[in-house]
Amino acid sequence: MPEPIDRWHYKDPEKEQAKRAAKGLPPLELCNCRSTKDRGLPTPDHGCDRRWLAHWRDADGKQRFKKILTKGDGVESGGIQYARAYMNSQRAAVQEGRDPFPHRRRTTRGVPTIAEYVETFLEQHEGRDGTVETYAYRLRPHVVPVFGHRALDDVKRAEWREFLVGLRGKMSHTTRDGIRKSISSMYGMAVEDEVVDANPVAGLRLPKGETKEVRLAWRHVVAVAADIDPRYELTIWYGSLQALRSMEAAGVRREDMERVRGRQMVEEQRRRGQAAPLKTDASHAVLPVGDFLLGKYDAHVSWLDAARAEAEARRRRRGTRPVPEEYAGLVTLTRYWTPLRENALCRAFTEAKTKARARGVDVPEDATFRDLRHFADAVLMASGVEPRKVQARMRHARLAETLDTYGYLLWEVDWENAPASFTELYGIPEAEAPSLPEAAKVPQAQRSLGAAGRSSATVSEHG
Repeated sequence: MPEPIDRWHYKDPEKEQAKRAAKGLPPLELCNCRSTKDRGLPTPDHGCDRRWLAHWRDADGKQRFKKILTKGDGVESGGIQYARAYMNSQRAAVQEGRDPFPHRRRTTRGVPTIAEYVETFLEQHEGRDGTVETYAYRLRPHVVPVFGHRALDDVKRAEWREFLVGLRGKMSHTTRDGIRKSISSMYGMAVEDEVVDANPVAGLRLPKGETKEVRLAWRHVVAVAADIDPRYELTIWYGSLQALRSMEAAGVRREDMERVRGRQMVEEQRRRGQAAPLKTDASHAVLPVGDFLLGKYDAHVSWLDAARAEAEARRRRRGTRPVPEEYAGLVTLTRYWTPLRENALCRAFTEAKTKARARGVDVPEDATFRDLRHFADAVLMASGVEPRKVQARMRHARLAETLDTYGYLLWEVDWENAPASFTELYGIPEAEAPSLPEAAKVPQAQRSLGAAGRSSATVSEHG
């Protein structure tokens, strides 16, 4: 069976050779890879696995092509496996007398196309907005361009397997498995609606690819907290101590920390700057807060109040709009006194990593804010905290979810680099963590914080 092509030649070889001669470059050699009598002048993409050309003939015998990039963003990513799956789908469409080009009309049998049902699935899904957005991110750019023109009941299990295997190496195994789960969820709704008889993706197992395994240590966490924008330092401790997700950390309110001293209420998160429901019902919780975090919180709030008063006075002198009052209840705000958004937090986290690495701290290059949550789980598990209590801290609905998701995250904790003792950090008595080493019991007062002991210096407001 014909394969996708990785042969790329200049349309006007003489013009290209003339350009090279004008620049003083040696001429390119012609290659013999073409099946025609003419020899082609290869481009830099020729035979380099940078892009592939899917080709087939339509019902009129006309040659059709589509370029598939090996690397890049958007719907064109995939490589030879992606190109082969796309080419086979077009050939099958021609053989069966169907339109081989993507469209959104119904088939003659009345079964919607995959492109059409994706929109129906997203519109009718009763999940949270974030869940629907995730489904849309996975289905629209990855699935619709390849199978969007096919009827929902037309793509067979083997084709789905070939498509998903083709994504291996182009993205992480977690992302690829997320696409599989999204396809399966879509088919699950179609089965319930009696649009199709069965789910062809149900139970489909994929060979596990390389997974990202970032192992943070206390020296990394302390360094990032020291180098991140002082406005956002508390988010690092919320992630590494309270196991909060990024926008949960950005959405912490003063009342969440002050309603009951020593307890933190987790009741909402921020999405695009607005209050939003938490990921799941199990995400709602009341978490113990250690003395270390309480001290950080008190210092931050004192600094924030002083900075706000200074900003208000400065704005009055300049005659500009006052500091927004609707966000005064949030603990973390940007320099514009607005809620912290995810892209800004990711950018600040990356900048802090860069600064820490520049001064010799070996923070993993691919570490993300989510790895702080993994770190918190690893510390609790390594300290001998009961799995049920770890589950409560991670706010999972089922214990199996905690063990399946984070059970592999076990490594030795560098307690000598921790900023305080285990109890001061997590608010959990030492008796509930029987595996703690002696280094984990040294209180904050007896530790040398070094670079981590940074005061929240006043950050000038720009604008």
